[in-house]
Amino acid sequence: MEIQFNPKEDSGIFYWETDYYHPDNAFTMQDFLDNHLPPDFEMILDDGSYAEVQHHATDAIFSVAAKGNGDCFHHVVEWHIISRNH
Repeated sequence: MEIQFNPKEDSGIFYWETDYYHPDNAFTMQDFLDNHLPPDFEMILDDGSYAEVQHHATDAIFSVAAKGNGDCFHHVVEWHIISRNH
């Protein structure tokens, strides 16, 4: 499943699963940032299981929170807009 961050939407959820174990939510966030964050976003804050990302074209900033989704192989990231114009 590919995430589709839409800078015109205020929030969203992305689910994915892995064949390998995630020991904690900070690991899940790093997996998301490394493998699933679209290239038109830049990570501007990384604080373990919480991050903030900025959309290049609109400058909108989103909070991103990673957590488990039932076990250590299923994951979820929830995102919410913080600012439309930084």
